[in-house]
Amino acid sequence: MKKTYSPSLGSLAARAIVLLSLIFEAAWIYLLHRLRRAGWIRRDEAWLEDRFARFAARFVRVATRFRGALIKLGQVASLRIDVIPDAMTAELVKLQDRVPPHPFEEIAVQIEGELGRPVDEIFPVFDEVPVASASLGQVHRARDRAGRDVAVKVLYPGVERSVAVDLRMVQLALWLFNPLVAPDLISINAQLARSLRGEMDYEREGRAAERIKANLSRDAELFSHLRIPWIGWETTSQRVLTMEFIEGEKINDREALSARGIDVPEAVAWATKAFLHQMFRDYFFHCDPHPGNLLVDREGRVAIIDFGMHQAIEPDVMDGIRSNVLAAVTRNEQLWVDSMIAIGIIREDDRVAARELARLSFDPAYYNLTPKELTEIDFGDYFSKMREHLWMIRSFRMPDGLVAWGRAFSLLYGLAA
Repeated sequence: MKKTYSPSLGSLAARAIVLLSLIFEAAWIYLLHRLRRAGWIRRDEAWLEDRFARFAARFVRVATRFRGALIKLGQVASLRIDVIPDAMTAELVKLQDRVPPHPFEEIAVQIEGELGRPVDEIFPVFDEVPVASASLGQVHRARDRAGRDVAVKVLYPGVERSVAVDLRMVQLALWLFNPLVAPDLISINAQLARSLRGEMDYEREGRAAERIKANLSRDAELFSHLRIPWIGWETTSQRVLTMEFIEGEKINDREALSARGIDVPEAVAWATKAFLHQMFRDYFFHCDPHPGNLLVDREGRVAIIDFGMHQAIEPDVMDGIRSNVLAAVTRNEQLWVDSMIAIGIIREDDRVAARELARLSFDPAYYNLTPKELTEIDFGDYFSKMREHLWMIRSFRMPDGLVAWGRAFSLLYGLAA
């Protein structure tokens, strides 16, 4: 019988109560924001921003303690500067940093329960200190019985039940406060829930890595500059994933890479080509290309790791995205609105409001800037106007796969900065 750890009903109930208190606090602060904008209460902007910042700081503390879906929700929210106030994203971005690891004793029980043998029988060498820890699991370096260096990714014990509680509470909140929430938050939450459930299945992650590897290998020149870890299926289960351990520096560590004689812009170019290949040609892609998941190995190849977040996207949605990208490049407002309707982001009856959003999106003050110039601009006023226009489009929603596609594309854009 498998040895497993499961959180007690008491701890799950406490988690639900704390999360509900956060939800009601968020709803109250947002209601104050709406009443202030309507002129019903007289408070200055600094007062409201302080309330936003204090709430976000509390959320970060709670998420760091309870982990699971809370950290993921905070990480996603920190990237949504188009709908989340700056005072909140400044705090939430802290959740992008390293998460404190679980004790090795709990991890060892999880491995033994999944693979049926003690850790030292499966891996003669196993580093008890993780090389990485995240919201759902942590990674340890080890050596398997064949003498190969491997990375062992272990799902945190009991995290499935904790995530289930978190998702139910968020779903309840969105239902209760439906008139208050941003138009696309319900569809985004549904996609996030599916993504989280998928991330907790490590066999699924292993299959995704092999599928992406097979797709990229069809382009021999591109693949010669890439490295994707092999999967050790004999020591992999739903909650334990064994894969090749790849040593290398993060692709944005310019000092270390330059010292090795690596052409950093060229490495970034190959990484970008690899992801554009996945997104525009394969319709199946790794959707978390931040620098921590892109390493440059000893031979100068770009190694792509951590395939927990991956996504398939329908061809008709991709056709709409291509039109949308073309519209953005040519600043064609009509094509931009048409493509938004074709993708399913807005309905036909919101065309007029969408045209106003297009004009804002193509504002000359922000349009023809390099990635580096974009990082140096204060977008506070721009995104404030963007949020107001989005609220005018009540049909606004994000079709399946589009949130992940947008996340991947924005991270790639940031990589080029």
